[in-house]
Order: sequence, then C-alpha cells, then structure tokens
Amino acid sequence: MVTFSVPVKTKSQAAFKGCFKFSVQNMSVLFAGSRYGAVPLKTCSLLIEQFHLLGFGFYTGGAPGVDACFRKALSLSPCKDRTFVACAFKSRTKAKNSYGLFASVVVPKNLHPKAALYRRTLWMVRRCSLVVLFPKNPYSHFWGKGSTLTLTQALYNLKPVFVVGSTPPKKSYHYHVLPSDLFATVQGYWVVPHPIEQGGTCDDEY
Repeated sequence: MVTFSVPVKTKSQAAFKGCFKFSVQNMSVLFAGSRYGAVPLKTCSLLIEQFHLLGFGFYTGGAPGVDACFRKALSLSPCKDRTFVACAFKSRTKAKNSYGLFASVVVPKNLHPKAALYRRTLWMVRRCSLVVLFPKNPYSHFWGKGSTLTLTQALYNLKPVFVVGSTPPKKSYHYHVLPSDLFATVQGYWVVPHPIEQGGTCDDEY
C-alpha cells in the first residue's frame, strides 16, 4: 500500500489539518492522455522512475500521442517487464508500435472501432490502481473524448487520477479536486474519490 499526502490549499479541505491523505495498492499506474499530445522523454522517465521505486507496474495504451511517449520511455527503462500495452486493434501490437513492450488486444473481436477504443479504456482503468492523465489536445486546447472517458470511468471505479495541466477538472461533491505536483515533475490536480477513512483507500476492495 502506498499513501499520498497532498498539502491542503483551500478552505473547503480545512478538515484535513494541513494535508489530505489517501492510499492505493502499489499494483499499477495507468499513463494516458491526448492522442495529439506529447510529453518530453525526460518527464516520462522521471515519473516512471518514481512510481517504479514505489513498487508499481505500468499500463498504457497503443495509441499515438501521450501513449506513444510513455511506451518509448518505458521501453528504455528497467520497467519493460512490468509494462502492459493494452490495444484495441491487432495492428497496434506490432513491435514497431509497442517499442518491444508486451502488447495485447484486450477487447472482443469484430467490434466497431469506437466501441473497441471504449472497451480498451475501460479494461485499463478497471485494472490500474491510479491514473496519470495528460488530457489537453495541444491544437484545440480542449479535452479529447478518450481523456474525458478515462477520468469519468476512473472516478466511477473509485480510482484516484492526477490530471496534468493548469485548468482544474469540474468540482463535484463526489470527489476532491486538489492542486498539487506529482513528484515535483509535473503540475496539476489530484482528483480523488472520497476515501473510506482519512488516509485510507477509496474502495474497500483490498
């Protein structure tokens, strides 16, 4: 189990006495984001290194953009054997796309492409412990449908999400939104469903 501690910066979180704590199983982290986005290799590598030190394995998708940035960084890291590339289409499992990482189709055959991508996202979200999301399309400056789906499904499944960016997700009484940084590497917001107890997990599954 890994506990994250987030300094409290808003009056609405004052009950947490200076910091908000939540815990997750150190099983796996999902890296996801815009298929048009790009994350510097150094940034990817620093995040991977820190999660690896905490005992996490890794999921990412087979799409271009943010997924591809993390696939490349993971292929160059000591974590190759702890990485799973979840694909919606057989063509995405080829070594030139997966960078030699283990990749597999995780959806039923003969689905419509949009349905396949939807199912692929759900497959990853349900199996990860938390999500690191780079959602903004650098051209439109809006979130893509895939990033929106990742966030909503993670919260439905009571999985914390670190959203990288300068604009906070919409506030809700279903979860906490906390400005923070992640390992002093990227800035953004933790979006965390209410823990069962202070400092505990968001779900009693474990």
